[in-house]
Amino acid sequence: MGFVKKHILAASLSIFSVVMGCQAINEKTRIESPEDNTRIENPRDAAMSKLVKERLLADKAVDLTRINVRATDGAVELTGVVRSLDAREHAVKLAWQVTGVKSVLNHLEVEK
Repeated sequence: MGFVKKHILAASLSIFSVVMGCQAINEKTRIESPEDNTRIENPRDAAMSKLVKERLLADKAVDLTRINVRATDGAVELTGVVRSLDAREHAVKLAWQVTGVKSVLNHLEVEK
């Protein structure tokens, strides 16, 4: 890449990071909009999401059928609706039981 192109790219990235509130840009940086729920999981994340979802559906202690699961690099995000606080806590415990889970983000809402 030429000298001018490198400087233009560097300036563009600097401006982009200020405008978008980004703290760091590296080779793994992804640009997503908050409304972008169509992101494709990599195979490892998809497998982890599937394992967590299967564990939730297999458990018959409480109804956990309205929970959505998304995994990203070992971080499992739970979204959806459950019937009680006990069900919410139970879902988090089940997610932690899956091998490879590094964190669980609990965004479950309790039904009113």
